[in-house]
Amino acid sequence: MNEIEEAIVNITQNIWESILGLQLDRARDVAQLSQASREKSLTGCVQLAGAWEGCVFLYCTSALAGEVAATMFGTNAEGLRNGDIEDALGELTNMVAGNLKIVLPRPCQLSLPAVVEGIDYRVIVPGTKIAGQVLFESNAQPFLVTVLEGGVMGPKRAAGPQSGTDAKGA
Repeated sequence: MNEIEEAIVNITQNIWESILGLQLDRARDVAQLSQASREKSLTGCVQLAGAWEGCVFLYCTSALAGEVAATMFGTNAEGLRNGDIEDALGELTNMVAGNLKIVLPRPCQLSLPAVVEGIDYRVIVPGTKIAGQVLFESNAQPFLVTVLEGGVMGPKRAAGPQSGTDAKGA
């Protein structure tokens, strides 16, 4: 496990248990993720820019996102309003990214969270690579945290004349 993955585990478990009061365990069965992709699911995303560039993704099933939102808003599933589930996942993504930036090179700023929802979809960020990825499980539902590293905000421009090196992304 690399430094970013260790940070993902510590930060995510701390947020999940202290803020939500829910159990979060490391998952070993990747097949859960494959099955979950066939169900309605959500992915929260926060971009980081500055001395380190990348993004943080939190992926979970719609069912788990609903449980998390109900817990965060102190209600049950029927008490949730339009947008509450997306707001809750966006805020959790923001918390993980905000705590993660402490272990990254500084300065580093966060974007506002974005949330994607659907069935069997992929989110692609060109020019990035996986810096860390950890699969968790909560209430028998998969919860994946992925940190991508790379030119999220586009290629950095050097001051002065071109150096002649090719800055193609992955």
